[in-house]
Amino acid sequence: MRLLFTFWLSCCILGPFPAYAWWETGHQTVARIAVAHLSPEARAHAARILGVEDTPQALADALAAASTWADETKAQTQTGSWHFIDLAVQDDKTRIPLRCPDNNCAPARIRLFAAQLAARQPVDSPWSDLDALRYVVHFVADVHQPLHAVSDADLGGNCEQLDPPVEKARNLHALWDGALVDALNPDSRALATELEARIEQMPSGEQSGMAAGNQDDWVWESHELALQDIYTNLHIPTEPVLFPASCKVAPEAISSMALEIGNAYIDEMKPIVREQLIKAGLRLARLLNESL
Repeated sequence: MRLLFTFWLSCCILGPFPAYAWWETGHQTVARIAVAHLSPEARAHAARILGVEDTPQALADALAAASTWADETKAQTQTGSWHFIDLAVQDDKTRIPLRCPDNNCAPARIRLFAAQLAARQPVDSPWSDLDALRYVVHFVADVHQPLHAVSDADLGGNCEQLDPPVEKARNLHALWDGALVDALNPDSRALATELEARIEQMPSGEQSGMAAGNQDDWVWESHELALQDIYTNLHIPTEPVLFPASCKVAPEAISSMALEIGNAYIDEMKPIVREQLIKAGLRLARLLNESL
């Protein structure tokens, strides 16, 4: 397991794609929240697809386990570009389709795989319904990580190094993928329970509002969060609209950056991360209720 983690961390630092959005804790937390808000019909259908007993606990454990499959297999499936969308900091929402050639981005894949699940009949797809479910669960969480919806010629924050590292996070992307989530609670079961208690205290109208929108709306919301709470907050310079293949060819102002992240920033971001996880869980549940 240590060697596997080292491999994925290396991909996160050096590879052309942001890796392991939300890491395991975030993805599993989103899946567990979603299960608590599934309709009986959707829960039963999801249990059949996953091959588990139709009980809240069994399904929560199974969907949490399934939530990281898309990361674990993306090297073999060559689907790394499906996990994010490179919206330049200068872009507006209308440019989402332009930044998603051939549907190779997270919002397009959410739409396509949700449609496959809703079809309830064989479709012309190389992916099984189990694959489709695992992809939907994963990509809905992905688009709620703000650095999966933005690019400042920096591979979604992979090129700005942290000095010193924050826990296991050595760059800005990894800080948002995992370190900030773990700062809330590194245990997905405990974190999901904590967030579900917050959800239960919300009026039903507020819950419905948080679950609203489609995949493009969620991407744009994350994009705006990235601009305000990451790039502006951390004084990262705006670079030209470039999409470098690796951090080695990123603009020097980005690749030479060494960010010092203090406890004040982490504490300031905790409510944002908490809300993004809640929104992702509620939105995933609504999408699965509509599709299953």
